[in-house]
Amino acid sequence: VQATFFVWDLHGASAGFIAGALKLIEIMPRKDFVELLRTIANVHGLEFKAVSHDWIIQLRDAAAGRVCSVFGYTFDLNPAAAVEICKEKSATSLILSNYSIPHVAHEVFLNPAHPATCDFVAKGGNWKTIQTLVQTWGFPVVLKPLKGSGGLGVTRCSCMREVEAAVQQIFEKDYGLAICPYKKVIDEYRCFHLDGAVELIYRKVRPSVLGDGVATVGELLGRALTAARMEEQSALNLARSAAELTAEELDRIPNTGESVPLQWKHNLGQGAKLDFAVPDGQRERLTALAVQAAGAIGIRFCSVDIMDVEGEGLSVIEVNSGVMMDSLMGQLGEEGITLARRLYETAVLRSLGRDSVNEPPGPKRHKA
Repeated sequence: VQATFFVWDLHGASAGFIAGALKLIEIMPRKDFVELLRTIANVHGLEFKAVSHDWIIQLRDAAAGRVCSVFGYTFDLNPAAAVEICKEKSATSLILSNYSIPHVAHEVFLNPAHPATCDFVAKGGNWKTIQTLVQTWGFPVVLKPLKGSGGLGVTRCSCMREVEAAVQQIFEKDYGLAICPYKKVIDEYRCFHLDGAVELIYRKVRPSVLGDGVATVGELLGRALTAARMEEQSALNLARSAAELTAEELDRIPNTGESVPLQWKHNLGQGAKLDFAVPDGQRERLTALAVQAAGAIGIRFCSVDIMDVEGEGLSVIEVNSGVMMDSLMGQLGEEGITLARRLYETAVLRSLGRDSVNEPPGPKRHKA
């Protein structure tokens, strides 16, 4: 930590600037999403209602007596049980395992101090089982809240002390946690799935610095921060991405031409950028795996996150029942809004029982 602040202070970044970078909310603003749904409602003659700070939205076809409800980013196009499976990473892991679909294994541990889960914890407790699991997988391992998004509360642990600390921190807030092995990831992709088809795929690109064979990662980061100071968002993204670098990682001298990611997570809300340049062969493999995963869970509208793991190939990391495209719209502007609108519009209309974006509101008329 001291090394991190030394680099930033050396290059003139103020303490307030750094604090602001690290306190940024980890998801993009929701207003673009809300306005997009409002536009879809206006175009198709639907009533639009939003409550609870726009977290609950309804688009109603009054003539047909049907409504599409959106809670957060989850559309009622999806079965309720499938949504619950997606919310818990370990539940998703169990289902995918049952269908022999490649995925990153997640083991669940319930909070013995939580009134809703204490009776489901063995009398021997969790700790011995956690130790055995970690010893089997080896370090590092990743601990995360049982339900969560945006990489919040996700911790990479390199020793048992860090595992114990992460367990305590998560159990202070949540009723359960999941542990998974840490993977050496070549790339991570997000696939947007709707009714058996993958409509959109992009690669998540983490911020990085390029080695010159002389400078440390910390020095390279300092140069990058200095170069980005005139672009506030770029500088904030760099600062946020590098927040979890260890002293050892900052002191390492990369080889000439070596690209060094500044974070191990691939979350767009934590500084990663999206890239649509996916080779055709890889696109086909990603599509097949995403459709398999969604089909196994029985979910219609979702995003599937898939890792390309070194030495292993493609593995599903999670299936998201809440379909967020805020970062897509934020990074790409009008192009991103157009892509998001097409997908959200189709989901809304299918929820209302319409087959086409050109179909008028009201009851469907079938030919005799």
